[in-house]
Amino acid sequence: MTLLTEHNPKTAKGEAAGYLTAILHLAPASRAGCGNVCPASTAGCRAACLNTAGRGGILAKGATTNGIQEARKRRTVLYKLDRPGFEAALARAIERHVARAQRLKLAPCVRINGTSDLPGLARAMAGRFPGVQFYDYTKVPRPWERERSNYHLTFSRSESNAAEVRAALAHGVNVAVVFAVRKGEPLPPTYLGRRVVDGDLNDLRFLDPRGVVVGVRAKGKAMRDATGFVVR
Repeated sequence: MTLLTEHNPKTAKGEAAGYLTAILHLAPASRAGCGNVCPASTAGCRAACLNTAGRGGILAKGATTNGIQEARKRRTVLYKLDRPGFEAALARAIERHVARAQRLKLAPCVRINGTSDLPGLARAMAGRFPGVQFYDYTKVPRPWERERSNYHLTFSRSESNAAEVRAALAHGVNVAVVFAVRKGEPLPPTYLGRRVVDGDLNDLRFLDPRGVVVGVRAKGKAMRDATGFVVR
């Protein structure tokens, strides 16, 4: 079973900056039917989840799922049923990613939570590979307590975590905000009194300056959001 994805249109932009990114994609929230891998998810983020972006959302006529979604479910089930075995397999996948990055003369970086929010798993891998840069987006409160020298977190705003957003900013953690702005249109220059940087330029959040809002443009289902998850 393949665990890490290295070919993603957004992460590919990071190669120009010298980084090769690998992402673990699980079936978000409770979609795998074996527990919730996004414990702080909200109705808004579940509805707008990028799980169905790109090829993950392409379905054959009459189908309700596809190979990508089923692979994400299998990974999630394996994680839930055999976490030690899953972590061992994930470590081997990271080792292969590091070796490939070295062959390409790129710096390896890893996102454990591409479509999940499992702080324990991410920190375990970051501890196992101290020379690799790990990074994630998270909605689990108090992210500053979980960062480490090689694990960078960006907190994600939802329709119901305003207090947690302000706390994250106060502790120097950047916050990602989805704006109702279409591709090619400018993002607002500030939000909550903080400078907005363009999070669509690449996925290398650990390179962002501290104390900013990371603005991303609403895509796919998010353009129809009515929960307040997307800022209008």
